[in-house]
Amino acid sequence: MEEPRDLESMEHPDATANPRADQFSSAVWTVPNVISMVRIALIGVFGWLLVAGHDLWAVAALAAAGVSDFLDGFLARRWSQVTALGRLLDPAADRLLTIVVVIALALRGAVPWWLVAILLARDAMVAIVVMVGHSHRVSSPQVTFTGKAATAALYVFLPLAFLAFERWDGVHVAAIVGACAAAGLYWISGIAYVRDVAARARSTANGASADAPPHRLG
Repeated sequence: MEEPRDLESMEHPDATANPRADQFSSAVWTVPNVISMVRIALIGVFGWLLVAGHDLWAVAALAAAGVSDFLDGFLARRWSQVTALGRLLDPAADRLLTIVVVIALALRGAVPWWLVAILLARDAMVAIVVMVGHSHRVSSPQVTFTGKAATAALYVFLPLAFLAFERWDGVHVAAIVGACAAAGLYWISGIAYVRDVAARARSTANGASADAPPHRLG
C-alpha cells in the first residue's frame, strides 16, 4: 500500500503538495519493495492452491497478500523508503491480485460474473486513462485512501464469499453485498483517478507541471 502521504495529508487534502516523480528514491531492494514483490508472488501461490483444491490455504495466501498490502506502505512511510519502483509495484500488485481473485472465484461460482464485469471495467477504464495520460507526459495518479479502502474491503468480502459459498447462505449473501459496496468505492476512486489525470493533462497543455495535481484525490 505504498503511497507517499501521511494520515494528516489524507484527512486534510490541502496540507501538502503532491511530490514530483523525480523526488522519489530510485532504490530497488528496499524492504517495502520486497514485500510488494512477495505480494505479486502470492498471486501465483493463491491461484495454484485454488486449482489444487486447497481452499483454506488459498484463503490464507490471500490474507497474507492483504496484510502485505498494508505493511509495505506503512514501512515505506515509517522508514522514508518511498521509491519510484514502489509507486509502480504497489498498484500493479493490487490490480493483478484483484483480477486473479475475482475471476478465480467466479469460475468456482462463489461470486457472480456481473460483479467481475463491474470490477474489471473499472480497472480497464483506469488503465486506458493512465496510458492516455502517459502519451501526454502525465505521470500515473497516486494511490488514494479511498482506493486502498476499497481494495482492503474486497480482500475481506471476496474470501468471505468464497468460504461461505454452499455452506452458509446468509453469510454468503452478506459478503456479496459487502463486495458490491466495495465495488462502489472502487469506482469512486477510479473516477477520481480519471479526473486527476485529465486535470493534469489540461495543465500540461497550458504549460504547467504535470506532476502537481490541483487537488488531492479522495
